[in-house]
Amino acid sequence: MIDSLLKNKFANDFSIHEHGFCSLSLEDGYTISIETLCRFISNDGKFISSSDHGHQFGLPAPFNAAQAIKEQIHKKKIINIEVKNDTGDLILFFENGRLEIICSSSGYECYQLNGPDNLIIVGRGGPASFVP
Repeated sequence: MIDSLLKNKFANDFSIHEHGFCSLSLEDGYTISIETLCRFISNDGKFISSSDHGHQFGLPAPFNAAQAIKEQIHKKKIINIEVKNDTGDLILFFENGRLEIICSSSGYECYQLNGPDNLIIVGRGGPASFVP
């Protein structure tokens, strides 16, 4: 279902908030709130991780991962979507690379899609067989 909602949508904005939470806004009123690690991987294998946001790494200023990811996906169309059956990871494919939303918990929700008409889809890790 999520693939039919997001395929061919254009990305509008990407931001990283306090505690590393991210948000991705898409056209037509869709937003993905991300409470886990996400990363953009370009077609040539270079990647930008949300966990690197604000770290200096010997640079003149702290690394702005939010801006770096936004520059890669802004006004780009989602051409394919994959949800990993075993982990729940959500992968959004663009023509220049992919944004991976990596479920880091099998018990808590890791991302949430909000859309028109009060649509809410919650994504979490795969089967919670190891959670007591």
